[in-house]
Amino acid sequence: MSAAMVDGWRVFTISPVKGPSRGTIMYLHGGGWIHEASSYHWKLIEQLAEETFSTVIMPVYPLAHEGGTAAEVVPFVTKLSQKYPGPLTLMGDSAGGSIAMSASLLLRNEGSPAALTVLISPALDLRMTNPEIDTVQTLDPWLVKRGQLELVEMWAGDDVDDAVLNPFLGELWGLSKLLVFSGTRDILNPDTRLFVEQARSAGVDVEYHEKAGHIHVYPLLPIPEGKQARRQIVQAILGIPAP
Repeated sequence: MSAAMVDGWRVFTISPVKGPSRGTIMYLHGGGWIHEASSYHWKLIEQLAEETFSTVIMPVYPLAHEGGTAAEVVPFVTKLSQKYPGPLTLMGDSAGGSIAMSASLLLRNEGSPAALTVLISPALDLRMTNPEIDTVQTLDPWLVKRGQLELVEMWAGDDVDDAVLNPFLGELWGLSKLLVFSGTRDILNPDTRLFVEQARSAGVDVEYHEKAGHIHVYPLLPIPEGKQARRQIVQAILGIPAP
């Protein structure tokens, strides 16, 4: 693993241990736009580099309480993604999933869509107006809608209605494959379901895995369902068809 400064950002690179790289994974970590990458993120990207024979890039993007905003971070991630050899996988969890999906839309707009976009429990509609969220809130042991909206205000401000920075509002034509994971005890699940429906209606190839009774970012956790999800991610990056 190495780290370098790229246009003022610290960017980590994890290269495959065996053989040349077969592509690039741009990973955007979650944490509500206010937390740095956790040990779960580091374990995941190390596994991805080893098992997909890819170079994993993880930028340390400026966080919301440090002045970081969607309007700054999303274009930078898009530009950074274009610096590395393809095929490109854009990937993120939670808040990072929002960044990854927005960058995927921008790359599509610029005529160079990512080969694959992987979204783990993504924050897709920053407005959080879906009435089903309040129902799921009673089941979610982790996220709280009120707190999420406060974070969104710091991160996106008036850009919550922007069709790129709020990816739920984006036009989804011309995207390459999406691989999406969500648990039903996650207040982000209702919008994830709707987003998957919208993407499929737009002709996008979507592989969607929803786990009943599971919580936010379960694919990162050391549980059997998390292990299964990580295996499915590796297979998708390697181009192995889902069973």
